[in-house]
Amino acid sequence: MSSTSGLVWFRRDLRLDDNPAWAAATSEHGQVTALFVVDPALFERASSRRVARLLGDVAALDATLTDHGGRLLVQVGDPRVVVPQEAQRLGVTAVHVNHDVTPYASERDEVVRIALDERGIEWVPEWGTLVHEPGQIRTNAGSLSQVFTPFFRVWERTPWTPWPTSGDAALTADPGDALPTVKGDYPVLDGEVGEAALPGERGALARLALAVARADSYDEDRNTPSILGTSQLSIDLRFGTVSPRRVAQVVGESTPGRAALVRQLAWRDWYAHLLIGTPTLVEQPMKPQYAAIQWRQDDKGFEAWKNGRTGYPFVDAGMRQLRETGWMHNRVRMVTASFLVKNLL
Repeated sequence: MSSTSGLVWFRRDLRLDDNPAWAAATSEHGQVTALFVVDPALFERASSRRVARLLGDVAALDATLTDHGGRLLVQVGDPRVVVPQEAQRLGVTAVHVNHDVTPYASERDEVVRIALDERGIEWVPEWGTLVHEPGQIRTNAGSLSQVFTPFFRVWERTPWTPWPTSGDAALTADPGDALPTVKGDYPVLDGEVGEAALPGERGALARLALAVARADSYDEDRNTPSILGTSQLSIDLRFGTVSPRRVAQVVGESTPGRAALVRQLAWRDWYAHLLIGTPTLVEQPMKPQYAAIQWRQDDKGFEAWKNGRTGYPFVDAGMRQLRETGWMHNRVRMVTASFLVKNLL
């Protein structure tokens, strides 16, 4: 076994199953520290419900690591400063991560990579947030398709990279800072947080099992908001308590309903691949001609939309569902978003 030490910086991958960064670190090093950084830049602009779910998932990951003889080292601060400092303090030779795709994450990670390089510490990125990593899905011309269907044809026949296998490295048992609380560190209005779902990897796998049980009718039921016809896995995929590959593998494609559910993961990959290739999509349209649209900037209408007070029952029901539960049905998301950009603004 190697005598080196490694650090795994958890971000959108709050699990141990199918986690390439975790598998690589625990296989290559004799000692591994698991780190989570509470980034004020992200937490302070998030809703309390979102913070509550994320903190629950982080606490669940810590509990899982405790079962394996370690702890999750929690630090509060700017990760561009915290991660290099902790890596140097711990004497690790490498920092392992799973890529994120947002421009903020890419810029943050580049700052960290440079700081680590200056300290002689290796930066080891993996892909654990998508089914297929960017660059794998190309047209015959060697480019990323700007249309989904050609992308999907290649996506569905592309073999998966091998499943990662965790090693038997010793784990560091230092919990670091106390995990923030929603009521103490992020005060909210009574009732805003609501009833919390079972957090972490255990909760995600339980929700996946429920999704599989109704997957055969997914292709028909997913468009009806009044019934439980979707997977309910969007938050778990967002925070990485389950991997998209695990979802695809467990659901399979043995029926039209199951194939339709797996196809949604391809849409997710496609948008991520587009964003990696064109980070300006966060603020600019894919088609340049749409940049000339003159928006009305209807502040009053925007507030009515946010609060579910537009007078359009379907739109208002969706927005109130989001405010009260922290989640909105996929079909309703499309309608409410379309109403905002095509009718109000």
